[in-house]
Amino acid sequence: MGDTATTTIDGATSIGAAFVERIVAAGGFDVRFLEAGDGEPVVYLPGGGGPNLTIALDLLAAQFRVAVVELPGWGSQPNDVTTFDELATQTAEAIAAAGYESYHLMATSLGGACALHLASLFPERVRSLVLEAPAKLRESSISPAELAPDEFVAAFRVHPERLPHMSPPDPAFMQRVWPLVTRVMEDGTLTDEFAARLTALPHKTLILFGREDGVINPINGRAYRRLMNNSILTYVYDAAHDIQSDRPEAFADIVGDFLRRGMSFLINEDDGLINP
Repeated sequence: MGDTATTTIDGATSIGAAFVERIVAAGGFDVRFLEAGDGEPVVYLPGGGGPNLTIALDLLAAQFRVAVVELPGWGSQPNDVTTFDELATQTAEAIAAAGYESYHLMATSLGGACALHLASLFPERVRSLVLEAPAKLRESSISPAELAPDEFVAAFRVHPERLPHMSPPDPAFMQRVWPLVTRVMEDGTLTDEFAARLTALPHKTLILFGREDGVINPINGRAYRRLMNNSILTYVYDAAHDIQSDRPEAFADIVGDFLRRGMSFLINEDDGLINP
């Protein structure tokens, strides 16, 4: 599963690890999984645009068993959920049906909001959390649907030339999926109840924001850090919303180090060494 190859799935090209597709039936949905690599399992929940294989995922698949999940409703079957708790429960059921009982949970944007709900509902299943620009808190943020094509690209990437195919999602895909995205994103208000759930999360959590994120304002990172007692906040320079594509090596380095070492990947204040 970790062989070097070039794999194309739905127009997304993976240039390193050979991701293999399989379909898992769970909760009335046929959920697509893209899997590569060996080692500790890392389950990845993508953003509202659906799965996209990146160089960063390739690099992580050289160290871990990476499973990219197409969230229920992002395939051909409609989904009428209205809350992140409902979407997270469906997603957790699909992950379990795929054979992942305990895993590191990594997620981006809308997937990050879903991951927070999943971890709070099923804490025993999650080993640690990695959140790339999670979309649960959205102070001073915008909806990608409001952006013109050139604004869309700039909001997501500082360096769109590194992956020239970057463009707004296919209109037919948006027409089918965006009502679902809109419904669950309306569940984004931070209630006292969910704030308490975040504070109670036991998992080691790495939160990443690109400094030039044009979708989820990076100021939200500090709010997560204040709420989540066992978390680390990292800002990535020269990166926008899609850190994985702007800075794939940096993303894979810091995430891989965190997944291997947990909180000890930080500088040790006693001896001043990085990764002692």
